[in-house]
Amino acid sequence: MSLATRIAKVRLSYHASMIDLVNAGNQIGLIKDEKAERINRDHVMTIMTDILPRIYGQALIDALVNG
Repeated sequence: MSLATRIAKVRLSYHASMIDLVNAGNQIGLIKDEKAERINRDHVMTIMTDILPRIYGQALIDALVNG
């Protein structure tokens, strides 16, 4: 496994954890719904457009998006 793949997996773990953390903050009322949605959208877009293509290749991402 290359260094770039290892770093991408660490970044994937970070962004997935941040999504959980923002959801928890939203559920207990620390973060408003609109802000939580915007923050999580940014994390998901980073995962889908940058991290997963580095780990699995662009062909898999295209298959997920296009069905």
